[in-house]
Amino acid sequence: MSSYSEKALGQVQRGRDLLKRWGMVGPAKCQRLLGSASTFLTENPCIGLCGVNDRMPLSAEQMILAYSQGLFPMDSDGKLRWQCPEPRFVLYLDQLRLSPNMRRDIRKSNFTHTFDREPRAVLDGCADGRAEHWLSERLKLAYLQLFELGAMHTIETWCDGALVGGSFGVAIGRVFTGETMFHRVPEAGKCSFAHLASHLRERGFACIDAQWPTDDMLRFGAREVPLSDYRKTLALGLVSSTRFRESGIPRGSAKGYAPG
Repeated sequence: MSSYSEKALGQVQRGRDLLKRWGMVGPAKCQRLLGSASTFLTENPCIGLCGVNDRMPLSAEQMILAYSQGLFPMDSDGKLRWQCPEPRFVLYLDQLRLSPNMRRDIRKSNFTHTFDREPRAVLDGCADGRAEHWLSERLKLAYLQLFELGAMHTIETWCDGALVGGSFGVAIGRVFTGETMFHRVPEAGKCSFAHLASHLRERGFACIDAQWPTDDMLRFGAREVPLSDYRKTLALGLVSSTRFRESGIPRGSAKGYAPG
């Protein structure tokens, strides 16, 4: 065989080896590029964190995977959008603030609280009267599926037997993502959240993800943190998890959540 033929065969073999290596690492490189781009394009209608497409099917399983990465769904004019704010607004529960006036108001209140007793009523209350109807019927049904799986939880606040406030969120590891809340009488929302936060702290949760800044959450001690810090808390919480309720305690039990 001539030296020319040997050279040509060598070039062909090197080309094959290059194609083989690209076939192995090319998709990974492409995914990393999409992930890098998505950190700047989280509001883009077609791409989210880590290259997640907004056309990702809505299911309880997909929602759990999304929450574990720091994403959460919203319905916008009938279109599903996966959100991931940067920076993140987070209340670390070892920094929970309950002012003396707030503690006094809570002691004087005539509210009682339950957990996981009326999930549908809480979802409806959170959606009623909102200017932005992000909590659509299909999202309510998805959250109810998460409730049945033990990932979504509610707190109900009652006065004289009537539901006057409450909120819901998703527990992933040691992170509780608070979605939204409602109240129908003064002070009900504040008292409800104080009980929820105290309960989560006692159960070993690390933080409440408030997603975007609000004045109410700021008063409780929430602050903006880099998304990378929040995702680190998520990861560590998945390694060392906890439960929203003790095993064997029925839904609706009010055990162990007096604000401290």
